[in-house]
Amino acid sequence: MPGKAFVMVWAAADTEEALKARYLEEPHRRRRQWLHGLWLLRRGWGVREVADAVGAGRRTVERWIDWYRTAGLAGVLTHRPGGSGQRSRLTADQLDQVGDEVATGRFRTVAEVGMWIGATFGVTYRPGGVQDVLGRLRCHPKVPRPLHEKADLAAQEGWKKGDSARPSPEPD
Repeated sequence: MPGKAFVMVWAAADTEEALKARYLEEPHRRRRQWLHGLWLLRRGWGVREVADAVGAGRRTVERWIDWYRTAGLAGVLTHRPGGSGQRSRLTADQLDQVGDEVATGRFRTVAEVGMWIGATFGVTYRPGGVQDVLGRLRCHPKVPRPLHEKADLAAQEGWKKGDSARPSPEPD
């Protein structure tokens, strides 16, 4: 049983050629899939055909259509996949500054980073929030390797220099 005919009112700038070009140049995998689907719809494909072609479900393609109808192509491209989590309190430029400052090695703790962010940008974070920011920036803490309390550092240094009291077993 065929469903309703698909009808879409496209913006004048969203020609078939423009959507194809935008789709081909999009680096983000998920947005590229959305643009691919919209381009195929613009070419006259049906919703189910598009869903099969781009590897998505029919309802998912219908969701992309809703995004387009609500806010146009810009609304589709600014849609945040994965839900509606809280946006960052810092701009992209501020995040870059945080990353650059952390890379200098001047901070010893997450609390110090948080205090610097507060003093510099007037934005307060809890320690877990600062850790999330640092994780998104791929900044990882520098921590010393653990050292066992019974470790004999002098014996280790001697072993490295080859004066071990026990000879190494001979290979078979």
